[in-house]
Amino acid sequence: MAGAAGCTGGNGGGGGASAEEPKPSVPPPPPLVITQAEAEKVFSRFEWERRTPAVWKDTDGAAKVATGPLMTEWRADAAVHAVWKGPQHVVSGLVNPVFAIPAERDQPSYPRSFVTLSKANGGESGPATAVHYFVQEAPGGEWKAAVETWVATAASVPLVSENVLYAPTAVQVRKDPVAAVSRNADAAVLSPTAATDREACGRFADYLSFTTPDEPETAPFAAGPLTDGVVGKLGEKAQEPKLKGLVTYAFEHEVTGPELPVLKLDNGASLVACPLLREERAKGKNSTVSFSFGDASQQGALLDAKGKWWRSSNAKLSLTALIELPPADTPGPAQVVACNCAEPQLLEVTGKPAD
Repeated sequence: MAGAAGCTGGNGGGGGASAEEPKPSVPPPPPLVITQAEAEKVFSRFEWERRTPAVWKDTDGAAKVATGPLMTEWRADAAVHAVWKGPQHVVSGLVNPVFAIPAERDQPSYPRSFVTLSKANGGESGPATAVHYFVQEAPGGEWKAAVETWVATAASVPLVSENVLYAPTAVQVRKDPVAAVSRNADAAVLSPTAATDREACGRFADYLSFTTPDEPETAPFAAGPLTDGVVGKLGEKAQEPKLKGLVTYAFEHEVTGPELPVLKLDNGASLVACPLLREERAKGKNSTVSFSFGDASQQGALLDAKGKWWRSSNAKLSLTALIELPPADTPGPAQVVACNCAEPQLLEVTGKPAD
């Protein structure tokens, strides 16, 4: 009986305090591939260097903070402007960066990546948002930007374009904003179907590849100015009044660059960055047909083609598409949300002059 009383004595008025129930332990957030503080330093250095003259006038300057397709584009831009007398590349400052950093467990091997979304200085209230993919090739290696594009996010000012808006660069952007990046604690959530999602890049490359006057018969993407509108613009080259039917153009595209993270968005969609290499070939219909380049042409400048006539030319250009894939439980076509398809970066060009 005494033992029984002792078990209940704590409930009486004069007994000692009862022991507290232990609180469930909260697991610490997963370690990230780079800390927020370190990512801020990487972005600040990148943002500073990209506005220095060396990046745009010295082909070696780009390697300080860029790698992959972006470094190739910056070097090509410097080479083009060394001979071309067109307008210089306009570089706006970037502010208010938001970091999408994956957890180490989601990128256990190298290369590792994180993404930043930032605003052009002076355009903070607008929808245009710069997107940069930073890559670290090996443990202890420098973080460098591999891809640059733009996207529309929620804005505090109304949009004026019905279809697309123009970023401070040559990138066209879908007007409808993308959802925010999903997060698990501090970590950006990556798509569990990333490998399948990336196949959209190859489909887009195939879609843009054709020879005039023929065009792709089917579009695996939602129609709009960034899909069938791009194909139409490319096809217009063969319809120029002086050359209509006399010069054919072939456009071939292939996926290039490092494997980049596929971000999961709050609406369940996936966001895929697709660096592409375009090969653009122009050729006279027969041995008597030749063509010339305009004075404002970058290709003509690199060929020293002013006043000259050409039988054929072969140019390589770099571009990046940003594709949104619908959630698995919401059937629908993929959508291209951004691309500099209309004004890609010229990398090199060769030509066969007329006799």
